[in-house]
Amino acid sequence: MKALFSIFRFILFHPLSKGRQLNALLRFIIWQLRSTFIKKKLIVNWVNSSKFILSKGETGLSGNYYCGFMELEEMSFLLHYIRSSDDLYDIGSNVGAYSILASAVRGSKSYAFEPLPDTYERLVNQIKINKIEHLVSAKNCGVGANSEILEFTNSLNCMNKVNTIKNNSNVTKVPVVTLDSKFQPINSSIVKIDVEGYEKFVIDGGINFFNNDNVKALIIELNGSGVDFGVSDKELDAEIRKFGFVSVNYNPFDRSIQIIEGFNNGGNTIYLKDISDAKKRCNLSENFIIHTAGSKIL
Repeated sequence: MKALFSIFRFILFHPLSKGRQLNALLRFIIWQLRSTFIKKKLIVNWVNSSKFILSKGETGLSGNYYCGFMELEEMSFLLHYIRSSDDLYDIGSNVGAYSILASAVRGSKSYAFEPLPDTYERLVNQIKINKIEHLVSAKNCGVGANSEILEFTNSLNCMNKVNTIKNNSNVTKVPVVTLDSKFQPINSSIVKIDVEGYEKFVIDGGINFFNNDNVKALIIELNGSGVDFGVSDKELDAEIRKFGFVSVNYNPFDRSIQIIEGFNNGGNTIYLKDISDAKKRCNLSENFIIHTAGSKIL
């Protein structure tokens, strides 16, 4: 019941639900019934001409179906900031929501990393339905501090992560690469990291990568989950700032960027190296239409 209340609250108070709360709630109810009794996948028209395949249990994508954007500030920033000549590094891509936005909407090159084979297969299907195989390089591996094999959990859906539970047999062994061993960015790049507490190790394996001047923007989850790996959000924030990043908040409605102290507790934080360039990019960016938010234009 508590979880259901949280979902209702998220839907009703989502900024893109304003004036269409009933429609958003009906989407939730109808999808729950459909996925339970019909068990058929739904193809959803999302932003501009992009689509996604919604399957039962897709908790990450379903928020985009109910409200437009599961992560309004971050997803809007990505679309306002990125250009077709840019690259996105989508680390912990799950089924690739950010890669869909970057590549299907803006025509950017995306590198999507998803460690679990079943989720990776769904990621590939999302790429195919959007016909962006030529733009998205999907990689069935994890990203970390060392090139090695690690165990990943299987039962946490979009929150699967590097396993920390002893004697947990419900895991999959996955190859892990480092950013420094694979990439030297030559194009302006934005990085999204969502690896359920393992973010510090992604950073540790990419010291040269993040020091590269072409890596200009970072969207990273800081929600306290790093404690499972002995890392605090404060420690991670300090590491990120060593590369010249500054944390900001983004208002998608007026496209304003505001420097903040510290980071956003419990969610994602946007970091930038060049505030002036980011403001210019966002202000000059083309509008987009979010079909799942009542054809809202941002």
